Formats: sequence, C-alpha cells, structure tokens
Amino acid sequence: MSAPRVIAELVVTGIRVLGKATAAAGSQAVKNFKHKPEGATDTGPVGAGSSKNKITSQLNMSLDEAHLILNVKKDEPMEIIQKHYDSIFAANGPQPIKPEAHTTPQAAKKASRIPTHSHYLQSKVYRALERIKAERQAETPPPPSSTSETANSSTIVETSNPISAEATKTVKEGETVAPPPPPGST
Repeated sequence: MSAPRVIAELVVTGIRVLGKATAAAGSQAVKNFKHKPEGATDTGPVGAGSSKNKITSQLNMSLDEAHLILNVKKDEPMEIIQKHYDSIFAANGPQPIKPEAHTTPQAAKKASRIPTHSHYLQSKVYRALERIKAERQAETPPPPSSTSETANSSTIVETSNPISAEATKTVKEGETVAPPPPPGST
C-alpha cells in the first residue's frame, strides 16, 4: 500500500466518524428540546409561562440585575430603592452649567474636558427601577372585584404594562428625566 492511499483512507474514515458523531449529537439535541419534565404543562417550552419570565423578556432585565444596578437588597422597601434610584440617576445626569468666564485658552480647554452625563447609565438605572416596580406589582394580588356590578354596566380595563405606567409619571420643573428608548431597541 502506498502512503498517499493510506492518508486518503484515514481522512475518509475520520470524516465518516465525524459525520456520524454530528448526526448523533443533532438527534440528541432534538430529543432534549422535545423532552418535558414531570409535572410540566403542555402549553409551551419549559419555563416560558411564568410571569417573572414575561416581565424579564418585556423589560430586557432580570430582577437580580436590577437590584445590582440600584445597589439594593431584594427585601428593601420601595422608599429606599427610590432614594438609591434618585441619587444614581442624578449622579449620571448632566451637571448644571456654572457661568464662569474662561480667561485663558488653557482654562477653556480644561473646562471642555469635564465629563458629560451618561444617557446610557441613566436609562439602565431607569429600567432597573421599572423592573423592580413591575415585579412588586406582579407580586401583589389584584384587589377583589365587586360582585354588585350588573351585566349591562361597562367595566374599565386597566393595562398592566409597567412601561406605560412610568411614561405617564409627572415630572417636576428642573428635574432631569431620561426618555424611554424607542420600541424594539435593546
């Protein structure tokens, strides 16, 4: 047997073994995807139905990440969380402009290097507060509905969208607020 023929047979055998292994791994992945653990519902993929997952996917932030951003513990009251939010949001906001006359070009150049605010960090802090508020709203049970309503009366339907609730927030004069990002952006 010649050396080139032996090398060719080794390459063909290696490719054949690699192809079989890839096919076996693919079929195992399909089986794993279709497998449902005991007690799982048939409504969708495993873990896709919980309200926490819906809130996380809607706001693109996990609850743990929100607590880390605002530097708060999970069991802290909303007043403390709001204080942390206010201080972090203000720290990353634009600094008030001080009317100073720059007498020398060097002073003007130094003043132009003062760091500006970070809209990105402000939006992350804003989303973190939104996420925590949405979680707290989801944990509290809705108030019991009145059974004295008649069938002909119209009922008011409230949306539980935490983003729209924050969008209607009243802003005080002189307060800096980061606008929410456009829909569909990450």
